[in-house]
Amino acid sequence: MRLSILAENSTRSPYIRPEYGLSIHLATKDASILVDTAQGIGLFDNARTLGVDLEKLDMLALSHGHFDHVNGVPQLLTLHGPLPIWAHPAVETSHSRLKNGKLHFIGFHCNRDNVDLRPVTGHTEIAPKVWALEVPAERRDPDLFRNPAHLVVNSPDGIVQDPFEDDISFIVEGEKGLSVVLGCAHAGVVNILEEASRVFGTRSFASVVGGMHLADQEESFVQRAVGALAERFKVESWRPCHCTGFHAASALAIRGQNVDWGYAGTILDL
Repeated sequence: MRLSILAENSTRSPYIRPEYGLSIHLATKDASILVDTAQGIGLFDNARTLGVDLEKLDMLALSHGHFDHVNGVPQLLTLHGPLPIWAHPAVETSHSRLKNGKLHFIGFHCNRDNVDLRPVTGHTEIAPKVWALEVPAERRDPDLFRNPAHLVVNSPDGIVQDPFEDDISFIVEGEKGLSVVLGCAHAGVVNILEEASRVFGTRSFASVVGGMHLADQEESFVQRAVGALAERFKVESWRPCHCTGFHAASALAIRGQNVDWGYAGTILDL
């Protein structure tokens, strides 16, 4: 089983194009799965460079409905044709950014009548040994769940902070054990690993890969989250990226964890 990061904010290779966003490919013996599409800026060229044939995908899985994770979807469907899309039922939430008193839409719309959208709630096996995992609101520890105040939705009660109901992560069982693939961890990275531990009965994971949304958080929150990650779970390798922030990744490494940045072009055997 192989994981390839096809799109991310940074790269170490002159042959890979970075972009703000995240897209991860999972190659199992049963399925070819794309998790998120980033914005579609570097995804397609990078996939060819890394030997990933997007025309042979079996499915697409979306971690949430932010533009930097879904804007490549139309291009992908044009390339591939009809494709099962696994996502939370609330993936089309009116995700917005509040700037200078104005709402800027940064979400996702799809024509549900013409797209094979398959709902994820709780934990759902989307392929053999690959699960999509939701963390329900009642199991999100508020001390370990914080999103920027400028990320909002326009609700019947007016403009409110985005609850990210649609945030899901992915659990993969490979030869080395269970790995966790994150989109942006808007449910809180500690909460996600706690939910994975509750569902799968283990606090040991081979890898944790993806965005942890710890960039631009206040220092006390970063230290609380990173401390909980290091103390509560045994993780053989951390590959944070995208919205994690280098400071948070460094703080995790300082606690004796095996940490390297999950740049575009990273390949892991799980």
